[in-house]
Amino acid sequence: MANLDPEAIVIGAGPAGLLAAAEIAQSGHQVQVFEEHPEIGKPDHCAGLLSVSGLNLLGLKLPSDVIQNRVSGVRIFSPAGQSLLIERGRREALVINRSRFDLWLADRARDNGADINTQAKVLGIRTSESHTKILSVREEGMSSERSAQVIINAEGSRCRISKALNLPVVSRRNKLPAYQYEVNGVDIDDDIVEMYYGRQTAPGFFAWLIPMGEGRARVGLAAKDSAKPRLRAAINHHPVLRERLKGATLERGFGGIVLVGLPVRRCFAQGVVVVGDAAGMVKATTGGGVIMGGIAARIAGAIVAKALDERDFSHKSLSRYESGWRFRTLKDLRMMYVAQRALSVLSDKGLNSIIEDANSMGLVEIVRKEGDMDMQRKVIARLMRNPRTFVLALKALKYIDPLV
Repeated sequence: MANLDPEAIVIGAGPAGLLAAAEIAQSGHQVQVFEEHPEIGKPDHCAGLLSVSGLNLLGLKLPSDVIQNRVSGVRIFSPAGQSLLIERGRREALVINRSRFDLWLADRARDNGADINTQAKVLGIRTSESHTKILSVREEGMSSERSAQVIINAEGSRCRISKALNLPVVSRRNKLPAYQYEVNGVDIDDDIVEMYYGRQTAPGFFAWLIPMGEGRARVGLAAKDSAKPRLRAAINHHPVLRERLKGATLERGFGGIVLVGLPVRRCFAQGVVVVGDAAGMVKATTGGGVIMGGIAARIAGAIVAKALDERDFSHKSLSRYESGWRFRTLKDLRMMYVAQRALSVLSDKGLNSIIEDANSMGLVEIVRKEGDMDMQRKVIARLMRNPRTFVLALKALKYIDPLV
């Protein structure tokens, strides 16, 4: 297949691209994946925390060598150092080795019949008079042209291909720089993820400590600017993180981008669909995109397979993808965006107020009973309808940061 033009081409071998490719190949159609890096899963840019419920939605049962740890809750720290614990008594999330996860998804796609090419960078794309998509691809130093009836753009948040196709792109203001270290010798509960809020620590987002088991963890941070210097400052000076990491060894560091906006306004055109980070399909509250992007990717794969069956790649045909992913995920993504924006405009005093009062007002119990790591709309809506939330919000409103 590598020397023949496939029916469909996927640009990018991240989770969204690989899930879409597996879906198309499983339907019996030829699909080729182009990944610009030499190895799938590298470099990794992910904190590697996935919910069990989200993986179930995607129909994925991970092999043991992908799973590094299982966690049952989260402890959230206010800027003042007070904390609240949200724990539901069962292991709800998996800490994964992201490189192995992507490799496993690639093997799964190949088993279904997909062809995956690494070191294959898409340099440009154009549309022929017959509406076929023609890609200029550089593979191992050699340039060639490949064509397909339909393209699945899973290039990630850079959106270079989307821009070339005159499709909406993820706004720069919705991209936060992030940096993370893997560390050894950490003093942390292996069952609990920790999140640290505060304008001095991570303005616009938060810092995290994710246990990998046996004294190892990922410590990271996303913020409006200077992610790496801010993370080093937090490791050295944050009153809680400093104690957690006292004597720990930094094993490796890597940067990335966290998305905090809404999805782009349109994710398809004639012969093209856009999935995952390239479409901004990310939970604004946590920056996680694997599950939401994966749901959309599976829908994209099914719609593309149907379009190939019908030989119809028109705007109308592929619009079924847009309506499908919006129906499944957009309400949740919007609600999470509203919640993230509300937190991001608060000063440290406002964040202290929210975290201190949430426990005493019994709101944490609602999250414990009804919360979901991915589909957060219902629990956020339930909290917003609660009169105690209104009181808490009124107290916090006086702490809106006028500079935001």
